[in-house]
Amino acid sequence: MKTSVVPIKLILGLVFLTLSNLSAQISGNQVYGNSNYNAHNYNAEALPNNSVVAINDNVLTVSVKILCNKKADGFVMTLGLNEEDATVAGCSKKINARIAGFIEKIKSEGVKKENVYIDFISQTKIYDFEVNGVNSEQVEKGFEIKKNIIITTSNVTSLEKIIALAAAFEIHDVIKVDYFNNDTESIHTSLFEEALVLAEAKKVRYLKAFGKRIVGTPTATEEFATVFPKTQYKMYQAFESAELEVNNYNRTPYLKKIARKNKTFYYDGLSSAGFDKVIHPNQTEVGMQYVMTITMHYKIDTSI
Repeated sequence: MKTSVVPIKLILGLVFLTLSNLSAQISGNQVYGNSNYNAHNYNAEALPNNSVVAINDNVLTVSVKILCNKKADGFVMTLGLNEEDATVAGCSKKINARIAGFIEKIKSEGVKKENVYIDFISQTKIYDFEVNGVNSEQVEKGFEIKKNIIITTSNVTSLEKIIALAAAFEIHDVIKVDYFNNDTESIHTSLFEEALVLAEAKKVRYLKAFGKRIVGTPTATEEFATVFPKTQYKMYQAFESAELEVNNYNRTPYLKKIARKNKTFYYDGLSSAGFDKVIHPNQTEVGMQYVMTITMHYKIDTSI
């Protein structure tokens, strides 16, 4: 996150970079790829706290922090599949037939061919062992091709239907789902303007309380963060377990089988606590979160 200090007159004329394709990875089997998700959660406390208002004989400092919860405008889902055969040609024929059949099926969910991209991942040899008595020899057994199917859709309800259709073609690996907003630039601008209004109200309140007056041109520090849903997933297991006490006087060997315990994940987005303003505070649908922080520095007239 880049922090810049510029005069307020320049801030009012900022031209924001277009971030219309900014996306966030969320859910899918990718959550199993990190055994310590909690350590990577976005921490809003790392940004300046909204309660920061400092005043002395020379400077008034006012900090404003806003959170915006935003539903996604579209989704990019990545599905993975593989195929094995004795020859490369056989692999290619089988996997392409599965992909073609799947693409034809998802047309019923409004997914056009131009919204599907096939990513060729790998083509590798497969080896196995042939055992002859006490001897074994590693031999080449064939080939494997892996591909990913990347699908873009704006309909959240179609995601599960697409996954169900994929299963019919033995496509079971839902690698990830990326969420994105088309209007990130306008979100940035809107939050910036909201923050300026709140900063002005805080400034007026404190100047009135302390009988001070502003002189010169203020400066400001702006921080704009996009919180990716992927970073806000946490893992947990809920179970109670009995303890097994071993009798040390009994040397009879035994096996202990540990029961399988379900592991799951849940979305834990940024809390609304600690913000001056929260836009769409009661949104239950997982989406994007945006944090805007502005810190204003005003020079105080020391002649009065």
